[in-house]
Amino acid sequence: MTKLLDGIVAFGSVLLLAVTLIGAGFAVVAIPDAATATLSRAFSGCDQPNTPFTADELASMAIAGKHYTFDNNDREKLDAAIAEANAAAEAGGRATASTRESAAFNLPADAISHLDDVYRVACVAKPALVIVAMLCIAGLAHVAVRISRRALGRTLMAGGGLVLAAFCALGAWAVIDFDGLFAAFHSLFFQAGTWTFPYDSLLITLYPTAFWMGMGGIWLAVTCIASIICIIVGRLLRSETE
Repeated sequence: MTKLLDGIVAFGSVLLLAVTLIGAGFAVVAIPDAATATLSRAFSGCDQPNTPFTADELASMAIAGKHYTFDNNDREKLDAAIAEANAAAEAGGRATASTRESAAFNLPADAISHLDDVYRVACVAKPALVIVAMLCIAGLAHVAVRISRRALGRTLMAGGGLVLAAFCALGAWAVIDFDGLFAAFHSLFFQAGTWTFPYDSLLITLYPTAFWMGMGGIWLAVTCIASIICIIVGRLLRSETE
C-alpha cells in the first residue's frame, strides 16, 4: 500500500511540476510590466504605420491595458491612460477631439468585454497556479524524503522532459501556423466571435500579432530554461546515488 501511494505521489508530482514550469513562464509575462513594456515599444503600431500615437503613448496604453486585464481591472485608470494619449495626439496635431470615439482611438464595449473575460480567466489561473506550485513542492518533498533522492531526480527529469516535449510541439505549431495556435488557445477560454477585432482597432494596434509572438517567445524561453534546469538537477541527483 505504501509503495502504491508513493508511486501515485511521484506520478502526480511529475504532472504538478509540469504545470508549475508552464506557470512560471506565464508569471513572467503576466505579472511584471517589463515584457509588456518592451514588446509594446517594439511592436505596438507595427501594422498601423498611420497611427497618430507615438511609441511612448502606445506603450503607456498597452501597459494600462495589461494592468486592467491582469492586475486591478480598474476601468478609470485604463480610460485615463487612453484619454491622456489622445490628448497628447491632439495637442501635437496628430488627431482631433472628434476622433476619440473611434475604435482606432478608444476601446469600445466589445474590446472592454474581452479584456474583462481575460481578467476573469486570470483571476482563476493565478491562485490555481500558486496552489499547484505548493502541491508540487509538497509532492517533491515527499518523493525526496519518503522514497529517495534518486526518485526525486527521476521526477524532476520526467517533469522537465514532459514540458520540453510539449513546448517543442507547440513551438513547431507556432512556427508553421501561429494564427492557428493563437485561435486554438483562445477557443479554450473564450466564446467564438468575442476575441476578434478589426485590424485597425486600437486593441489590435496595441497588441498586434508580433506582440503576441514575442510574449509566446518569452513564455517559451522561461519555461524551457526552467525545464532544462530541472533535468540537469535531476541528473545530478541520480548520479549522486548511483
